[in-house]
Amino acid sequence: MAIPKLIAFDCYGTLVQNETDEWIATLGAIADEQGLGLDGPTFHSEWSKHEVNFRKTRTNMADPANSPPFRSYWEAWRDAFSETFMNLTLGGDADAAASHCVLDWCMRRAFPDTSGAISQLEGHVALGVMSNADDQVLIETLQRNSLVFDPVISSEAAQAYKPDPRAFEAICTAASVSPKDVLYVGDSPYDDAHGAKLAGMRTVLIKRNQRTPGRTPPPGTIKLLEPDFVVTQLTELPALLDSLG
Repeated sequence: MAIPKLIAFDCYGTLVQNETDEWIATLGAIADEQGLGLDGPTFHSEWSKHEVNFRKTRTNMADPANSPPFRSYWEAWRDAFSETFMNLTLGGDADAAASHCVLDWCMRRAFPDTSGAISQLEGHVALGVMSNADDQVLIETLQRNSLVFDPVISSEAAQAYKPDPRAFEAICTAASVSPKDVLYVGDSPYDDAHGAKLAGMRTVLIKRNQRTPGRTPPPGTIKLLEPDFVVTQLTELPALLDSLG
């Protein structure tokens, strides 16, 4: 296999931590802030039932060009909070709750292996990021963790969510490379490995210990495309790159 011209990374769950416990804490803080009388786990459980519907329906993989109109995470989360408050007969502020989520999301910390792995790869191959996230969140998250990539493409910038091939096409256009010259690294078998393979990229699935990768449930009838490589930590990537030479 040829050495890639670009290694493109997913951000959350791959470079940066984005665990369920962190989201439970965020929802607990919102409940306290708004005096909702709910604990974090209960509020998160109820909200997730509505939030997951957004993930299930935001992309029409049978015909991506005819997917529903694009909504940012802030918009989708506001709607999920509105539905949650209605179902629980609570007078919560959905706009404020969605904004709180966005602010907390920006604060997520890089995995311990991220900085070292990126440092080893720099200078050997171009490094970019294509992640399902709002512009503000993705840019601020990378800045807070002193992570520099070029290009950086969010789903908001692409106006498409992975695994929609158009999301992957956006980073190829920005980097002026062909999909066959990209190695895409992500933690989701559906959004990342399957989506990038559909777009014509080679793929690396990172399976971090004791993690449930990806938050977008694949349709039950779909057969996922297998990744080209599987690693358990990012520090395996330099050796993998060497093996392609």
